[in-house]
This record gives sequence, C-alpha cells and structure tokens, in this order.
Amino acid sequence: MKHAVRLALLALLAPAAQAQQIYALDDGAPNLGITYGMPADYAWLQSFTTSGGPDAIVKVRLMLEPGGIRPGTTIRLCVWEDPNDDLQPNDAVLRSVHADVVPSVANLAWIDYDLPAAGGVEGAFFLGAIVETDGTFATIGLVDTDAAITGRAWFAAAGPGQLDPERLGDAGPQRIEVLGAGIRGAFLLRGEGTGTAPRTYCDAKPNSLGCEPKIRTLGIASASAGTGFHVQATGLLNRGAGTLLYSVHGRGAVPFAGGTMCLAGPLRRTPAMQSGGSAQVRDCSGVHSFDFAAWVASGVDASLVAGTTVCAQYYTRDPGFPAPDNVGLSDALEFILVP
Repeated sequence: MKHAVRLALLALLAPAAQAQQIYALDDGAPNLGITYGMPADYAWLQSFTTSGGPDAIVKVRLMLEPGGIRPGTTIRLCVWEDPNDDLQPNDAVLRSVHADVVPSVANLAWIDYDLPAAGGVEGAFFLGAIVETDGTFATIGLVDTDAAITGRAWFAAAGPGQLDPERLGDAGPQRIEVLGAGIRGAFLLRGEGTGTAPRTYCDAKPNSLGCEPKIRTLGIASASAGTGFHVQATGLLNRGAGTLLYSVHGRGAVPFAGGTMCLAGPLRRTPAMQSGGSAQVRDCSGVHSFDFAAWVASGVDASLVAGTTVCAQYYTRDPGFPAPDNVGLSDALEFILVP
C-alpha cells in the first residue's frame, strides 16, 4: 500500500473555545500532512486519558486545510474506549459515532463536530475520524511534529466501505511513526468533554442463564433537553418485563433477592417495559432502554432538576429463579443532571 506524506503550511491559530474539559496533544500549528494513495476507508485517531474520573465526550474538533479532503465527503467522528488502558487501539470499544460532511475551507481552520450521542469514557480512550478516499485527497490528517507527546497518533485503512468502527482492530491500526523518518507527533485532532460522566458502581446479579446485565447511557444527562439521555441495560433475558428504579437519596448496598439493591430508599420507578430480543429461544438478547431526559421533562417527579444526583438500577423478572428471588438486578449508575 502506498502512503504519501508532504509538507503543509505552518500557521498560528486562535485558541480553541473553552469547554469544561479539552483534550489536545498538538500546539495548534501543523507541520506536515498525511494522506493515502489508493481507494480506501481511512481512519486517523489518537489516544487521550481522562482527568480525574469518567467523562462524556461531546465534540470532536479537527483541523482542515484548503485542497485537503474533498468538500462534501462523508466523515465519521468516533469515540472509542480503551478497555485495558494500554493505549493500543486494536481492542478499542466504540462509544459514539456521528456521520457528517467535510466543509469547504479557504484557510487552515478548526472544524467542530458535535456528537448527538456523547461518548462515555474513563481512563484511556481514542478520538478519531474516518473518510472514504479515492486516493487523490491531497491531505487527510494534519500532524504537529513538535508535539511534546508522541507515539499516540494512529492510522488504519480498509477497503472502500469496509472499515467498521465497531471492529477497529480489524483494520490494523498502526502508529504514524511507521511511515518513515521524521514522521512523528500528534494529529491536529482534539476533543471536548463535559468534565463529568455517569459512573457505574455496585455488582449486577447474574441471571438464571448466567448472563450479567450491564447498565449504560447514551447522550447527556440534561435537565432541559427534553429528550436524548437514554439509560439502557443489556444482557437481559429476552421477552421479559422490567423497570428502571432510581433514587435521589444516594447509593445503597443492601442484599436483595439473591443480589444487591444498589440504591438508597425511598425508591422511585419508571413505567414497566419489555426487553424484546430473540423470539425463538430463551437467551440474553434482551435490552431495556429508557429516555430519562423525557421523564424529567414530563414533570412527573419534581425532584429531578439541574444539580440533582440520581442513582439508577434495572429491576427485571427472572422466572428461572424460585420465589422470592425470581428477579434480576443490573449494576447501578450514578449521574448528575446538568442544565
């Protein structure tokens, strides 16, 4: 495969707009550009580490130059978790992906891409972008060779339309240093986080098939958005009933039905829901998903206002256990409602 590298214009740029948490390795001035000389899906990404706990990545920012990526090209902005914090993307777990387009730019410019579904991460993680090139793009990723931190910028390629961000490791990511002498540094690629993100805690109760229900979120825990903050549970028994329990009185750890009730009382509950999943066999393909932002907007619970800390846990029916232990319990989630 042919890689092309060429010099790009140096530029002094205005500081990026402030956010609660900014992730950047570059100094704002590109020294060279990397492109790819054959038709392919091409990804450029780099690793970062959260500061002081979990974060919710809500924006990916990258620099473009005139005549680089063809305007109108579809671009996918991605957030990946690094599950073992080794700063190696081969086992990266996708947390958020957003498809957008590359704009036309007259000068070197930072382009901000907001992520409708925030990427929740903790510890090491990766931010990146994917485009499909016909092999003629002059520049894809701009590089700061003066960056203080090196060895964190990666690229990957697959056949046109074949790079699946859910399986990044299949595309064989490699550090940019393998491209040749003098190629080092950081991409002009940054991220912004809210500074906080929901935290999971407590242990789930394995269900009667041995699966461990896992709770997670998609979106931002906003008290004013009206929709878009989904609390989900996966690994549930299929075609089963359940509800999301929550509390505004903190965490708990009380033995309950063969597992642990992870919420401090008094408890509140959302309407019952069905897990769906396979219609043929009994398995763990069930999923619950509840839009907590819409629940806040409904006004049904006056305690759910900006600044409130909420703890939540899924409670499900599990007929595979004898009564009174015939229930399932996910792990728990703690989050703060932001304005």
